[in-house]
Amino acid sequence: MDNLDVESLWTQLRRRKVVQWGVAYAAGAWGLLQGLAYATATFHLPGVLQPLATIGLLIGLPIVLVLAWYHGDQGQQRITAAELAIITLLFLLGGGLFWRYDHSTETGTGAGTGSAGTAADGAATDAAAAGNSIAVLPFVNMSKDAENEYFSDGISEEILNSLAQIPDLRVAARTSSFSFKGQAKEVPDIARELKVRMVLEGSVRKQGERVRITAQLIDADNGFHVWSQTYDRELKDIFAIQDEIAHAIADALQVKLGVDHPPGAAKPDTADLEAYDLYLKGLSLWQARGPTNLDQAEKYFEQAIKRDPKFAKAWAGVALVETIRPGWFGTSSQVALPRSRDAAERALALNPLLPEAYAALGNTAFAEGRTGTARELFERAVAIAPSYATAWQWYGWGLSINFASEEGVPKSRRAVELDPKSPVVRQDYAAVLYNLARYQEFEALCDQILAEPTDKVVCLSLKFDSQMIRKDYVAARATLRQAAEPRGAESLRFVDALMDAVDGKADAQALAARLRPMPDGSFDRSSVSPLMDADAMYWFIAVGRPGDAVGRLQRVADQLPDVARAYSVDPGFDVIRCRPDFQAVMKQIDVVDARAGKVCGTPTAQAK
Repeated sequence: MDNLDVESLWTQLRRRKVVQWGVAYAAGAWGLLQGLAYATATFHLPGVLQPLATIGLLIGLPIVLVLAWYHGDQGQQRITAAELAIITLLFLLGGGLFWRYDHSTETGTGAGTGSAGTAADGAATDAAAAGNSIAVLPFVNMSKDAENEYFSDGISEEILNSLAQIPDLRVAARTSSFSFKGQAKEVPDIARELKVRMVLEGSVRKQGERVRITAQLIDADNGFHVWSQTYDRELKDIFAIQDEIAHAIADALQVKLGVDHPPGAAKPDTADLEAYDLYLKGLSLWQARGPTNLDQAEKYFEQAIKRDPKFAKAWAGVALVETIRPGWFGTSSQVALPRSRDAAERALALNPLLPEAYAALGNTAFAEGRTGTARELFERAVAIAPSYATAWQWYGWGLSINFASEEGVPKSRRAVELDPKSPVVRQDYAAVLYNLARYQEFEALCDQILAEPTDKVVCLSLKFDSQMIRKDYVAARATLRQAAEPRGAESLRFVDALMDAVDGKADAQALAARLRPMPDGSFDRSSVSPLMDADAMYWFIAVGRPGDAVGRLQRVADQLPDVARAYSVDPGFDVIRCRPDFQAVMKQIDVVDARAGKVCGTPTAQAK
């Protein structure tokens, strides 16, 4: 088409007023959509109105242009057969688009709701991420006292915990949703990172004996408010407010709360506000992890119990800390695990619907080799709170260290889906993959974690071990130096000497004598050796001292039998697995070696 033809077409479009009608229609449509957006946000109208109106206006545009072409210049009032055919075709196409949109909404592929998956397989579906899924952001502390930060965080977490008990709702875990605290990120961006549809945000103002809580539920797909409310009450009503918010959200999402009491009739575990305050402080520190935080968290839980001995959640908090003391502190399993079990049983005697207590009991049962009991306890925990990431995390890890099978993978993956920002959850998943010799997958995950400003001990240890298994000693030296760097120059010289011995350039016997009495580097950060117990065993094997490797295992088994249990499924220890002294340690900690059946021809582990 030459320039004359183009000019002629443009002239005809203007003469027939197609351009003028189109511009006027576009301006009117834009104004209508802006007004609808305001009305939806103000009067909490259904969010689906906006996309439906947009589709309708888009369909209307070609109809208006067709009418303008035939009537803009001539001013005819009768519609010709050609016009009728064109308009009918446009309506059919528009109807098809409406049907497709409505169908996708019903099936969960568009803006509708989807299933969050079942507790049996622990797998979150794509539909769940697009449908009934929510993240609870930390409520903003509006109080003048900055020390009340833990209180506003605690309110957010208590609401999150209530929502986590809804079977048809996938709730992002606290570690992940709270990772955006203080960041100026838009709600749609947060929702995209956490793979959720809805986001709850709000603020807390605590002043004297009164508290004001403002909460608003936002649909991240369109940015509109689904529900919002402000509560101005006495502090003693805090439990009822949390309960009302959870029920209001459940009503807005048309899901059923997994609790046994009606709205406005919350059943707090304590009526002592000071005890509750201490519990919230402990809860905040428990979530932060780390030896110092965990120690202080348990002290707060114990102080809460001292004020109110019937405070079930505080007892559950003690159980959570004690069940992981062997792995975090090196505390004797014979001391920590009975304490955890006693605290969890006290919690359940006071409140039989606490998922934290069941998870602590399940973790303790796995550590003691009572695998059948552990399974039932974790199934109970995730039945009560399907979105409780810690329960899925410990469930997957326990299955991994007791059975060396793929069974733990979907449980651990479920924990990561619920808590994608948690280094602890992801490192446990990496360890599960490592135990299955899925080295490429676990290293890819650990590389992501190592690129973040988090505690890197576990991933550095696993990478070192896998490199030693593959006899990639150059890479192993680099990884070990990375672990030694925070400990200073002396530690760097020590690990260089260790790796020189592996290369045959240093006295392995002298270094073995020096390494033998050193503590696990993960428990003693002041030690010159950054090696964890398993790392030391790998080094002993590499320099041809398998007896020292088993000796190290024996030392772990005497103090931390649950940690030694994890070594029973480590594929790198297959080279010493069939030794009588290795099997004697397995017998001591009551482990029927799951890998021995493949390596040595002995029976595999059975559930107890």
